[in-house]
Amino acid sequence: MAINFKELLLDFGTATEKPKPKQRPTLENIVSVVYRNTTEKSGPWIVGGCARQVLLGEDNFNDIDVWFKDIYQFEQLKQRLSDEFGYEMYEHYVSDNAITYHVGDFKVQLIRRAWYPSLQAVFDSFDFTCCQLALDDNLTAYGPGEDDARNLRLRVNHLDKNAFLSRYAKYVGYGYSMDPSEFLKIIDNMDLNYEFYGRVFVY
Repeated sequence: MAINFKELLLDFGTATEKPKPKQRPTLENIVSVVYRNTTEKSGPWIVGGCARQVLLGEDNFNDIDVWFKDIYQFEQLKQRLSDEFGYEMYEHYVSDNAITYHVGDFKVQLIRRAWYPSLQAVFDSFDFTCCQLALDDNLTAYGPGEDDARNLRLRVNHLDKNAFLSRYAKYVGYGYSMDPSEFLKIIDNMDLNYEFYGRVFVY
């Protein structure tokens, strides 16, 4: 029996084609899909840079970082986003830290480097206090880092010796400043890893 390669390719294309989006990939809609049928206690949680930018009234979001309690929650959201946004969502980058998707004009990073039992555990893992902010389903930012974020104050919550220099430079570029005595105390730390300077880390 002869193989019709045109039909074969069409069948393959139909099988792999993503469906049309059910809704537009706006920030409001993405946040709504993330939090559908969830609670603050259960997770997942949008935490970090996006919440900080919303707090400051900025709209040029670098990415939307989503943190999870377990892998099942991670996989459920991945499927939920795909179901809602169809061909408006495609994979951008995969690493041990996260899977990053483009959803319309937004980058959505699904964090998988660790699983967290609570929102507070996510806050506790952050290096700088100004990043300790979550975004709720009403697009309101809240968390222990609110004061430092508003005042462009850079304080260490948890010192990451590998990432500190890159992260410090990033936030200085955003206009943040650190108390000079705190900065000197950190760079005097002989265990600080200078070889990682220039790397980009997810927060």
